[in-house]
Amino acid sequence: MLGMEDIMKKHIKAAIAVVFTAIICIFGGINAFAMGLGTDIWEIDIEYENAPEGTAFVDLLFPKKTDDKYYPEPTTNENDEKYSVCRNVYADYIGRGNSDPIALDDSCGLAVYDDGYTSCMLKRYFVQYGSADRDKCELEFSVPSNVQNQEVFEYYGRFKVAYCNEKGEVLGVTEPVKVKHVSTTCLYKVKASGNKAEYTVDRDGSVFIQLFVMALIFGVPVVIALVIGLIIYLCVRSKKKDKQSVKR
Repeated sequence: MLGMEDIMKKHIKAAIAVVFTAIICIFGGINAFAMGLGTDIWEIDIEYENAPEGTAFVDLLFPKKTDDKYYPEPTTNENDEKYSVCRNVYADYIGRGNSDPIALDDSCGLAVYDDGYTSCMLKRYFVQYGSADRDKCELEFSVPSNVQNQEVFEYYGRFKVAYCNEKGEVLGVTEPVKVKHVSTTCLYKVKASGNKAEYTVDRDGSVFIQLFVMALIFGVPVVIALVIGLIIYLCVRSKKKDKQSVKR
């Protein structure tokens, strides 16, 4: 039969195991929370279909704003992030016989396009380069960047998608899309089909992880208290049994 000391050791070990497991879960949750949406916050993904014939890539058009904070500043140091715009679109899928990107200059159709909306790549400074596939285009920021996907969409509030050929000429533009503010951290992703466009929102899963971590933080003291209470109860019960055995 186990004595009082053996019972204490057994349940104390069980309590330590419970607390250790809870701590591991908390740190695992905190680590996942810190990861969040990862480096995807520094890019914009655009899927497209039913594009005009000759489309090589797409770009976003944002409404012009007075004192636009994302407008490039050519007078700043050329190494500054705000100095340059995106002039290269990598579209190897076109099969032009070389791996050189599509080069965009200030005279191409996309650069001069202005219907109240202007090019994201050529009229804003945060896109470093574009990469295009047959049905998708990615506008990638410098990483890390002081600009993020969500900030851009919610700053402008509306957008269009422009279909462009490999010379940078605009072949067609979608109707404008209004952006709704999202209270939590998220990613906006765009999809265009013909003259229609829409967006989807990938919410940051770390929000739910944070709630889980908070539940663990508040729940651990309760678990510890219950385990300690159980140990005391079992010890008292064992002591009574020992006394009864001695009397017999």
